[in-house]
Amino acid sequence: MVVRILIAGFASFVAGLSYLTGLGRMMTGLLLGFGAFCSFFFGVLFVLPIDAERIFFPVYDKVPAWPYFVLGLLLSGMTVALFLVKVKPVREEQVSAIHFKYLLGGIGSYFVSLFLSSVYWFPSEAKKLSADPSALTMEVLLGTGLFLVGVSVSCSLLYRASRGASERHPDLMRRFVLGFFTFFQLDKMPLLVAYLLIYSPETKVTFPYVAALALASYIPVGIFLLKATLDTRGEI
Repeated sequence: MVVRILIAGFASFVAGLSYLTGLGRMMTGLLLGFGAFCSFFFGVLFVLPIDAERIFFPVYDKVPAWPYFVLGLLLSGMTVALFLVKVKPVREEQVSAIHFKYLLGGIGSYFVSLFLSSVYWFPSEAKKLSADPSALTMEVLLGTGLFLVGVSVSCSLLYRASRGASERHPDLMRRFVLGFFTFFQLDKMPLLVAYLLIYSPETKVTFPYVAALALASYIPVGIFLLKATLDTRGEI
């Protein structure tokens, strides 16, 4: 466990430092590519035959795999666009307190939506035994929709925060916001939520039908990373 924590901490440090030092295009490409790889992996997982005894990612229900492949293609397209699309310089905004308010609002809405959604994702044992399965599924769907909306609002606010600049440092807030976002692994939350909804050893709750919707929250995350990176001037 200690080794895993150290590895995760090191990965967070490298991702944040890459943005701060101007390697944003490379880091964003890696993050988008990783999201595309995980999407294709989940798609292949549901193409395989159902096997509850499988040690590695057991699957209990047969569900369509195409949503995961579509998400993988969309993220792959973003990765390609990152290196091929040429954008015009954006209008700079003098950094001020409003940009830090956007930053706090974006981070706050992200965590609030995550914690509120977890109430619907992981019901108590008593509720799982007494409630109708369809009702539990609707609650998980509601929580996933709340998470998707919260992540979209959060990424919009964070992009606004990244627009702050100064004459000497035109990418001041972009590098800081992107570094902060990736240092705390917020870009990985959609993947983690999708995994927990597919199979959670702690709760024994499997909701693969809505896991694709949770994974779709990687789309606003990817758009935020892509747009903020393309707006950056001082790329190495």
